Amino acid sequence: MITAAPSNLTLADLKEGNADKLFPAIESAFGEGGLGIIVVHMPEMADFHAKRTTLLGMAPKVAALPEDVKKELEHAESQFSFGWSHGKEKFEGVPDTLKGSYYAQIYERETYELEYQQKFPFYAHKNIWPSTNAMGGADLKDAFIGLGQTMTETGTLLAQRIDEFLATRHTGLPSIQKALSSPRNCHKGRLLYYFPKETESDSTGSWCGLHLDHSLLTGLTRAIFDPAVLPTSDASGLYIQTRDGEMARVTIPEDCIAFQVGEAAQILSKNVLRATPHLVKGTDAAGVNRSTFACFLQPEVDFDLGEGLTFGKFTENILASHYEDGPVML
Repeated sequence: MITAAPSNLTLADLKEGNADKLFPAIESAFGEGGLGIIVVHMPEMADFHAKRTTLLGMAPKVAALPEDVKKELEHAESQFSFGWSHGKEKFEGVPDTLKGSYYAQIYERETYELEYQQKFPFYAHKNIWPSTNAMGGADLKDAFIGLGQTMTETGTLLAQRIDEFLATRHTGLPSIQKALSSPRNCHKGRLLYYFPKETESDSTGSWCGLHLDHSLLTGLTRAIFDPAVLPTSDASGLYIQTRDGEMARVTIPEDCIAFQVGEAAQILSKNVLRATPHLVKGTDAAGVNRSTFACFLQPEVDFDLGEGLTFGKFTENILASHYEDGPVML
């Protein structure tokens, strides 16, 4: 295993749009030899920082809710793509019980047509939230949506610059920025809580198995650990598989939003952008939990990724490989 530094830009870089600075960073991050990840440094006074610590601090509270309360927050009809999910997702054919997740649409629609609900249950449902009373006064909805919108807005700006870069390689490609800006977008947030292990372990994939994201872009925050200080020899965190098969440990700076490119973007870009397999290695130490937030930036379900493959069909095929009895839409 090796340690690798991701390509980096600032929010100001994205706003200024200087191609001489942006394009080399985008190609280094997302091109054929890249790690598939870029980090965007947020301004020191940006509200992102407070939003991150507030939401991530709620992850242990959600995981600690009584089992009957968490059961009411599950939504099996969407393949657990709304509300609480624990032990439902599979990695390598085994139920994943090492982490709990809380899912919600970042931009919830007022209504969903019945046909749409029946065809795309993993996107067409109203968000599910625990009461503030159950959360001890904390407002999960406000914190979740607030951070999610900051991350999607930043990611959509990055997508605009990616479009400009892609225009130098291909003509006539669909716009990632326009797809993400659609009022019918399917941006999904996922608050993750990795349960503490009872005993020490050195399993590389102990918290999250090797996988590809299926989104156009995935926004990630730096995780928060409890206890906050880990041994200097600790090797936990995000690992990305390089093109030659090595596992590279990548650290997200605390002041950054990281963005990984997903399979949908690779398909759309005709392989100019490359998604990379990645996993989360748990800490070797016992009694340590980890909280983080991922925001999947996704187009509307009817968005054509190319050759008649819609994002909705693509999503259903992916979910079918992760969950028991999940149908594959052909």
